[in-house]
Amino acid sequence: MFVKFAHLSDCHLGAWRNEILNQMGYEAFEQAINKIIEEEVDFVIISGDLFDTSNPKVDVVDLAVRELSKLRDKNIPVYGIMGSHDFSPSDNSMIRPLISAGLFIDVSKGEITDNKKLKLQFFEDSKTGVKLTGLRARKRSLEIEDYKQLIREDLENEKGIKIFVLHTMMSELKPIEFKDMESAPKSLLPQNFAYYAGGHLHKTVPGKLREGGQTLIVDKRNNIIYPGSLYPTNFLELEKYQYGGFCIVSGDINAESQSSDLKIKFIPIKPREILTLVIDCNNKTVIDSLELIDQKISALSAEDKIVTVRIIGLLTSGKTYEIKSNEIAEKLRKKGALDVLINKSALTSKEYAPISVVVGKTNEEIEEALIHEHAEQTNMKKTSKKDMENKIHGILEVLGTDREEGTQVREYNEELLSQFLKIFDLNKMGKNK
Repeated sequence: MFVKFAHLSDCHLGAWRNEILNQMGYEAFEQAINKIIEEEVDFVIISGDLFDTSNPKVDVVDLAVRELSKLRDKNIPVYGIMGSHDFSPSDNSMIRPLISAGLFIDVSKGEITDNKKLKLQFFEDSKTGVKLTGLRARKRSLEIEDYKQLIREDLENEKGIKIFVLHTMMSELKPIEFKDMESAPKSLLPQNFAYYAGGHLHKTVPGKLREGGQTLIVDKRNNIIYPGSLYPTNFLELEKYQYGGFCIVSGDINAESQSSDLKIKFIPIKPREILTLVIDCNNKTVIDSLELIDQKISALSAEDKIVTVRIIGLLTSGKTYEIKSNEIAEKLRKKGALDVLINKSALTSKEYAPISVVVGKTNEEIEEALIHEHAEQTNMKKTSKKDMENKIHGILEVLGTDREEGTQVREYNEELLSQFLKIFDLNKMGKNK
């Protein structure tokens, strides 16, 4: 039997504070859905982080409903899991309404057995007979503990062609630039699956998939696939990858012999061209640097493009703030740039004492490093360093909870207090003692 499916991951709808770039993410999702329909696939897999948060804005949810409805109208089911961003420990994720509306089938459903083990169930695609299951993510890769409790025997002994959906980085496949990312060994995955639909890593793995439209054969060496993000979610990704995409997987399967002959092709999605500019101002004065920047801008063709500008180097005189980002952006917009992002984190001056800067890191990675450093310096009885990290993350997550419409301030404050006490394993009575 011939089967064909699409594999998307890390759409992160609503990820940008910049509305123009948010629109680019929306356009990327719309283009992907249209391409999927054009390809006449049997089903779609979304391996986590459809949304950037568990409680996205209404227009983001509206977009997701509208586009996923197109697939339902074409009788193309969507199977998936929640990622670390759209997962909610209180089960308040906006993935829930999509499930209720029949637009999204959560394949990570399971139950906890009497001996505290996790038993997952399979979902069989009615058109192809392919069986899908998976494990949803949690914040800070805490789902790795769930893998350790997974009843693997039932999953491995299940007959037929099987797909496992995950939102966790596998240590053996981790690119060197992601060396600090939490990961799990491949040995934690259940065996005997034809395809492992990966998510969480915002880079295509194997990288060969992005090289000139190559088609990759799925075998035991290449059966854990990460499409990468559908559209870049931060400055570094725009600069480094410039575009995202998804995978089309197709080939013959035989359920009786449990054999498959699958091939993967990466489908690039490019709502707008990304133009990257790196300007080295090392050993230059501010005046010389401004002249260099003007020369670089004059030589650019920026019409209808997203432009990233990274300014680096050690100025011999002058102050870094004299190189004004807003003025550079305005010059590029006058040349027709759709939007401009500027990064001066690696620009320093001899007139200032050196400071510690983190270059090439996302906000989340910087936050993670600072929390880790703080936890290492904190001593609390009966609390390990790792537990302290989790508690700090928990506090930040609670502080980021918005008050729902219709909820009184008193009720909101009571709920915050309840969550704080829970984080530190306290109760009101104990607190008052």
